[in-house]
Amino acid sequence: MNYDFPHITHLDQVRDVIKDLPEFIIAERDWGYVVNYLVSMSSTFPKVTTRADAIRRECRGLIFDRNGHLISRPYQKFFNVGEKDETQADCIDLGQPHVILEKLDGSMVRPIPIDDGYRLSTKMGITDVAMQAEMFVAEHPNYDEFIRLHIERGQTPIFEWCSKKQQIVISYPNDRLVLTAIRDINSGEYKSYQQMVSYANAYDVEVVQAYAGTVTNMENLVAETRGLQGQEGWVIRFDTGHMIKIKSSIYVNIHQAKDNILREKNVIEMLISETVDDVKPFLLADDLKRLEDYETAFWQGIAKCAEVWKHQFLMVKMEHGNDRKGFALDTRYQDLDHNLKSAIFCYWDMVADANWRQAVIDVVAKNLGTQPRVDSVRELFGNAKWNYGAVIDGNNG
Repeated sequence: MNYDFPHITHLDQVRDVIKDLPEFIIAERDWGYVVNYLVSMSSTFPKVTTRADAIRRECRGLIFDRNGHLISRPYQKFFNVGEKDETQADCIDLGQPHVILEKLDGSMVRPIPIDDGYRLSTKMGITDVAMQAEMFVAEHPNYDEFIRLHIERGQTPIFEWCSKKQQIVISYPNDRLVLTAIRDINSGEYKSYQQMVSYANAYDVEVVQAYAGTVTNMENLVAETRGLQGQEGWVIRFDTGHMIKIKSSIYVNIHQAKDNILREKNVIEMLISETVDDVKPFLLADDLKRLEDYETAFWQGIAKCAEVWKHQFLMVKMEHGNDRKGFALDTRYQDLDHNLKSAIFCYWDMVADANWRQAVIDVVAKNLGTQPRVDSVRELFGNAKWNYGAVIDGNNG
């Protein structure tokens, strides 16, 4: 964890390091380039033994202008206690100069100089979240002055945008743009916490809070953090600029629950396997309501479809009795849904024992591999749609 931050000035220095690593991307924008990682595999961020290893850890939202010059440098990639061999509790020396800072549960934003001004950006560039923070700055000119000052000094001030408009787990009743670091763009060095507080106070800019009190050892801090409520956790920042994070158990459980419901196929898998109740206790009230609304719409859709399939089956049996071939050749049924037709053949000799609800569920379960396949069977569960932010009932528009 203790290594020298690489001096970076140009995109070519980074491109040469990640060109053969598919988990990293260089995204072109109208105003420049964003370098980020898409996934973090066990081999993505190895222990730093070379300059190339150190550059990999910087590929977490580096931004270059159209000429390839580095213009914005957010945090390097850093890890949780216990996540890597180098971040095991017994490897962390709290005897080294450090500060323990509140880990805020928002979105990282920082400025990117463009022409004579700047825009705010998340890891991947100018996004809806970044524009929320821009509106805040527009209403607080002291922040604008502070940002411009540090851009002129060749530094990237790094903020956390905390807002109910973009709630992750922790609820922040008021919009906050909190300064968490100031980093030199080319060297990667950080201003000390004391320097950061001094600069921010001069402009009435909110600064991340430091831990109140002392910690005797890493194990004690980890144990204390696991039980935290109403806070994500802590970041230990050493004077070298290297960092490690600790999250509360409650936060981790809630965050994992939210991750589980990001994709519709995951939600359907939980509904079908009857494991959705394991997630519900860790969801925030709004997320829980969305999930339960979708759950209701999904099962109502399944029930209606099962009734339709059962009725269609009985009609076929009335017309064709035991004549499977007659049904197969009946042109009136040539446009019948192929899933229903397969189910009819499957249950041909099981009129009394046919489980049409399960038949519908089985078809849905076989089509959860990709979103297009989920969409292809959406009619089977009433056209209910899971968009994470909202549940849309297909029958009601």
